Amino acid sequence: MLSRRITYYIKALCENFDISLLCIKDAEHPHIEHYEKARILRVPLKQGSLVQRAEQFERAVRRQLESEDYLVAHCFDFVSGRILADLKKQLGYHLVFEATTLSSLEWPHSQLECALSVEFLETMKSVETHAALRSNALIVASQQQKNCLHSKAGLQLPIHVVPHPALPRKGIPRQPTSYFQFLHLGGSSQLASLQTTLNAFKALPQELKIQLALGGHYDAKSKTHLAALKESLDAKENVVWPSLKHETETRALCAQANAALLVLEHEPRNLNFGGAMPELADFFTWELPIIASDLPCVREFLSEEEALFFAPGDDAMLAERMKELAASPQLQTRLGLASAQKADAFSPSKFMQETLRVYQPWLDRQMHTSEQLLEPLPDITPSRAKTTSHPFASFPSREQDTIIVPPASLCPSPE
Repeated sequence: MLSRRITYYIKALCENFDISLLCIKDAEHPHIEHYEKARILRVPLKQGSLVQRAEQFERAVRRQLESEDYLVAHCFDFVSGRILADLKKQLGYHLVFEATTLSSLEWPHSQLECALSVEFLETMKSVETHAALRSNALIVASQQQKNCLHSKAGLQLPIHVVPHPALPRKGIPRQPTSYFQFLHLGGSSQLASLQTTLNAFKALPQELKIQLALGGHYDAKSKTHLAALKESLDAKENVVWPSLKHETETRALCAQANAALLVLEHEPRNLNFGGAMPELADFFTWELPIIASDLPCVREFLSEEEALFFAPGDDAMLAERMKELAASPQLQTRLGLASAQKADAFSPSKFMQETLRVYQPWLDRQMHTSEQLLEPLPDITPSRAKTTSHPFASFPSREQDTIIVPPASLCPSPE
């Protein structure tokens, strides 16, 4: 989710800022390379505990900030947020803190960081608050997230709502099939919602000819869990399983699907803070009728007239909703049109306009955008960015610079 946001931040800002992207190095990429007009700087980490690796990355962030002058620093989590907040006054840059996801809420659900202690989670929360209080601007992806942050005592800075950008729709032809296909986009941190979805699918009569397609990024550590889920299903040919080697091609899945499932659990991260709803951005763009968990974070975007709802975690009710939608072409058409009417709010151009609005105080020349900004780009992740390598290439300095530091949760542990 965040990798796509970073991609379009670069597109929106590259005409007005020199951009450095500081992230963790893996074995597949060089230390330095260019992506569009941004310079990617990768930091190699030694083996160690999560705390030790976080400290290594903090030191790398400090070295980079002290070696070059930056006008704006844009961070996403507590690891980089702590050092950026501490050095802000000394080095004189402005700080943008992205709170579309919070590590203290997401990491307990991660297969990579599943053994976090209560004390460490409390440290995450305090550092996130520390970084937010010292920021010049906060970015969130929904009104619920904005309301949640406004409720925190002492938080008086501007909070900007920038919804998640959808992938630009491309003309991918739909392949004829005898199945009515539901699409579930999840990932390693949403294995509970995947279990609910599969339980509902198992309850459907096979004669209905319903197929389930699973998308999203599932890391290698999810392999055992997914294999167990496969074995629990009788009709394996009716499920399209995600690849574990690369992110699933979301465009192709959306183009093939007849309807979409937004399955979220009754968890604090969904109840209190809400989410960026990245799945909705793509569902709207491909005009898919939607069945969704009935939660406040979902109701912000969908009404009774625009989707079918079920109680979170109630796989029997989800199965009934799937049968109802698959059996009614009229309902499919009505909900598909409702999705289409919401697509513009999640377009890449809208996202970039909102990004420039956030950065407006630090622009010193006329803003301008062009149609070329809408060209699709690969998502930025430390191990998957498809770029042309220029190791140690020179990067001419200009007056305005911004450094973007992706969240540590996007950075894989060294092998």
